Amino acid sequence: MKIRILRKDFSRNKIITATLFVFIMLAAMLVSGAAHIVVTLFGSIDSLFTRSHAPHYVQMHAGELNQADIDAFASSNELVKDHQTVSMLGINGAYIYLGDNELSEAGSIVENSFVMQNHAFDYLLDTDSSIVQMEDGEIGVPIYHMKQYDLELGDSVRIVKDDFSKEFTIAAFVRDVQMNPSIVTSKRFLVSDNDWTALRDHMGEIEYLIEFRLHDQDRVHEFEAMYQASGLPQKDTALTYSLYQLLNGITDGIAAAVIMLISLLLIAIAALCLRFTLTATIEEDYREIGVMKAIGISSRDIRSLYMVKYVLLAVLASLSGWLISRLLGHLFTHNIALYMGLAPASVWNHIVPALGALLVGSAVVLYCRFVLRRFGRISAVEALREGVLQTGERGRQAFRLSRSSLGNVNLFLGIKAVFSRFSMYGVLCFVFTLCAFLMIVPFNFLNTIQSPDFVSYMGAGRSDIRIDLQQGEEMEQRFNQIDGYLRQDADVTKYASFVTAAYQAENAEGTYENIKVELGDFSVFPLQYVNGTAPATEDEIALSTMNAQDLGKSVGDTLTVLAGEQERTLTVTGVYQDVTNGGKTAKGLLPYAPDQILWYVVNLEVADGVSVPDKIEEYHAAFSAVKITDMDDYVSQTLGGLIDQLSLSVVLAYGLGIAISILITAMFFHMLIAKEGAQIAIMRSLGLTAADLRVQYITRAMLVLLIGVVLGTAAAVTLGQGLAGALIPGISSMRFIIHPLASFIVSPLLLVAAVTGTMLCVSMSMNKQKLTLTAQ
Repeated sequence: MKIRILRKDFSRNKIITATLFVFIMLAAMLVSGAAHIVVTLFGSIDSLFTRSHAPHYVQMHAGELNQADIDAFASSNELVKDHQTVSMLGINGAYIYLGDNELSEAGSIVENSFVMQNHAFDYLLDTDSSIVQMEDGEIGVPIYHMKQYDLELGDSVRIVKDDFSKEFTIAAFVRDVQMNPSIVTSKRFLVSDNDWTALRDHMGEIEYLIEFRLHDQDRVHEFEAMYQASGLPQKDTALTYSLYQLLNGITDGIAAAVIMLISLLLIAIAALCLRFTLTATIEEDYREIGVMKAIGISSRDIRSLYMVKYVLLAVLASLSGWLISRLLGHLFTHNIALYMGLAPASVWNHIVPALGALLVGSAVVLYCRFVLRRFGRISAVEALREGVLQTGERGRQAFRLSRSSLGNVNLFLGIKAVFSRFSMYGVLCFVFTLCAFLMIVPFNFLNTIQSPDFVSYMGAGRSDIRIDLQQGEEMEQRFNQIDGYLRQDADVTKYASFVTAAYQAENAEGTYENIKVELGDFSVFPLQYVNGTAPATEDEIALSTMNAQDLGKSVGDTLTVLAGEQERTLTVTGVYQDVTNGGKTAKGLLPYAPDQILWYVVNLEVADGVSVPDKIEEYHAAFSAVKITDMDDYVSQTLGGLIDQLSLSVVLAYGLGIAISILITAMFFHMLIAKEGAQIAIMRSLGLTAADLRVQYITRAMLVLLIGVVLGTAAAVTLGQGLAGALIPGISSMRFIIHPLASFIVSPLLLVAAVTGTMLCVSMSMNKQKLTLTAQ
């Protein structure tokens, strides 16, 4: 009997069944896909870290060091398993030419270093995840540069400075456990020992990575405290194993989170569709339900008759979604495979995505059981007497044609139908709200991180050009040269110089930890603060959100900072957002000694009409060994990998939003027109044409869509900002940089076109409905 009922139901409700199937399938596909990304990401990170023997603690250092002191510390520390000091030769991008590019890397924000292969750990790997060795004349190029410039094996890399020139052949593309992520702006090129020595003799600045592997990596924070108390070099950035894991996973992790958010919205839409479908089915079969109850069939047995269809639908749709996600798995994990390599598949690569699809199917079944509980409240007597479920209509008195100022009767009847039964149309409205939310949030998120104004989330004020001077023997001399040049440059309307210096701050445990503080005049290019204001005196300091959280400080609190040998108690005046340098930075006006300086930054603004690219070329010619960046490109270069991943998510979100709006409109109004067949026949008998009725139904759809788009847009710019900000470490409060054309015109028009086209197709069935009723 159940099979006969299923066949009859499927043949009678093909569109409705197909729509529900597609929603559940898409939700299962995306949940499985997101789960597949997460499992693959964890496996690939673990494989990359294992194969490269990633260091557990790294202290960067530029300047003199005593290797004997480091060796003595390591040999006397019971936590240390192995250690090494890696020499990196930093070469200015102006001297590097990649592939067939005639332009150098002068305009890139990437800090390029040349290294030899390590012998103990922290190995650079090729695309087969094998330890690679370079012969003389060969070079291993980071994956980041390969992707940016479409480089291939056999292409050339030229290093040119004055009379010195050396050409390398690309023999491998290297994966670097420390500097692999696109969000990390430092990259390591691999060359042979002889070539490294030749380059060092002609150019570059030496920077060191003091690296340690521990017997127990879980004790890295204990080791960090020991190292900081040792008096060894530590004024530059210190990095840990867990931070490397975070940096390697952040880009694909955010993509997985966005896909999961989309899938949750799809599950919510599917649930709303199920509720509407089940409610309409109960209304349609109200008399039959009464008959079954009258002859003694229990509510539980009646519910099982209806449940069998949705259990079968949930199983088949979830299984289909899981199978499709398996077929499209390479699309979800392409970026992971490129940057980290795919780890050998484990049992979890199969179980977790399948569990995701199972979870979707189970949620659908449980929700159906919840909705169908109303069978217990149906009275057999009332069902047989009334024949239909009495839902009631509200707002009859408020909508009278005699009181209407609308000249068009069809428009009035369409609007009246919506507000008179808004509890029913509210389901459709909520789905349209979710569609608008689904389309607008990812786009605005992408538009925000692509915007030059996103620099405010990178701990900097808005300017035209940024000049970076890294640690080196002539850093201060070059800084003074730039400062003098800018003072005389009539094209510069304003500029500000900042120095970042190393200090130690007292943390919540009462011990001191390293802290980088940017010093300068913060009023020239003001920064947006989440709370408070910029420091104005030497006794004040502003903290990034992550530093404030780790140190347990908020605006008005005091912070003890060790400047040289002197303790200073500073008042926290502001908290700002910063995604650079691991999210841990600070700003102040403290005094500093030359040996505390880590780097200089100069921000400047040029006069209207002055070409920024031409000005950058001028500065490249005037200053050597500095990094000069157009601020419009600074953000896109820093977050290029994340932008690429989000771009795919935006395309997916728009496609799903339009597809959902088409499917839900077709399903809703197909059921509604079938349900209102008698009313349609009456109106046709009164002289209304099919065109008149079509206007009424399109008016209903457009009114509901309008309300949904307004609500969805409002939710996108409020709730959506919070969701997007939570995805990026270092951001506590994001404000979307909204693209008005896309958000307020293009997205709504796409939904309007999709819904209108669907309504025109669906409303064609009214002619057939009329003939059928006439025959009856």
